[in-house]
Amino acid sequence: MLKGIKKIIKVADNQRVLMFKNQQLVDVLTTGKYQFWDIKNELDFTSFELSDFIFSAPNAERLLKLYPILAQHLEQWQLSENEVGLFYANGLLHGVVAPGEQMILWRDAADFRVEKVSLDENIAVNESLLRAINRAGANQANRLIRSEHNKATQPIAEFQVAQDHIGLLYINGQLMNQLAAGRYGFWQFNHNVELKTYDCRAQLLDISGQEILSKDRVSLRINLSASIKINDVERAASSVENVNDFIYKTLQLALREAVGIQSLDDILLDKLYINETVKALVTTQLNEIGVSLLSVGVKDIILPGEMKAILNQVVEAQKAAEANVIKRREETSATRSLHNTAKVMENNPTLLRLKELEALEKVAEKINNLNVYGGIEELMKGTVKLG
Repeated sequence: MLKGIKKIIKVADNQRVLMFKNQQLVDVLTTGKYQFWDIKNELDFTSFELSDFIFSAPNAERLLKLYPILAQHLEQWQLSENEVGLFYANGLLHGVVAPGEQMILWRDAADFRVEKVSLDENIAVNESLLRAINRAGANQANRLIRSEHNKATQPIAEFQVAQDHIGLLYINGQLMNQLAAGRYGFWQFNHNVELKTYDCRAQLLDISGQEILSKDRVSLRINLSASIKINDVERAASSVENVNDFIYKTLQLALREAVGIQSLDDILLDKLYINETVKALVTTQLNEIGVSLLSVGVKDIILPGEMKAILNQVVEAQKAAEANVIKRREETSATRSLHNTAKVMENNPTLLRLKELEALEKVAEKINNLNVYGGIEELMKGTVKLG
């Protein structure tokens, strides 16, 4: 009968057990085997793993204050609201402690150390510490040591500024610094950290598929290409929200203005008109936001299908007319040459005779057999006679 009220408790090396009697803490059981008689069923036992390091009872702080016997096994750490803690166990970084947090640790679990970092002095994390935190896997929300009322967040905001880029660091919405190429980390507790990066190399933007009406109301699709470079990143950031979007729309409007005041014939005739006009319209606007326009050019002009057919007909007619003019010019020139030759031969019997012989030669080439009677004079009289 008494066997059922005998309680045997085994405590492993990595455990501690709190023994309560009538809900009052009476002892902390360390490694070993224990036997207790609980005739009135007054004893309760709560087990804790030392590998968790932290004494995680719901009423941990109250228990620590009420029972000196428990305080012998625990140690307490407290951070202010402007401090973040680096939590080391046996010399190894184990995690990051959120500002204002309180930690109650098992003394026997490990050799603990908490390094406090003031967030008021500097929120930048040096490169060696950033590497150590990442190596320990401590820059994660689930590794953050915090209470339930403290919102979980990634302790450090990490940024990488690429080569030939410039980063603008904003803390709580205020521009704090320019960052050159490199890797950076900043504590996010109590601060809103943001980094905007800008490519300071020459960049090529394509303004594609613009449907625009010319002055004579012909619909054109024009693709434009522009080369730009950011010269002053702070001015660009303070002037517009999105630099590339602003440049894109500015070029769009300039292109529409340039095309809208010229007829299709004028646009096709002057290939550089659009380039020069667009550049003149946008250069000053872009300079005001710290951006220079290096070059701008039309990639292609696309006409509607029916307009292409009409233009092809016009070109075909123009070429036909040009060919007809050339043909008439050559005919006129040939006729004039014949007229001049006739005048010369009219006053020169010898030349006339030579021309008759030339004609006779051409006739003879087409005849297989030729019988001549009466001499060459009779042949000439009967066959060829000029004049």
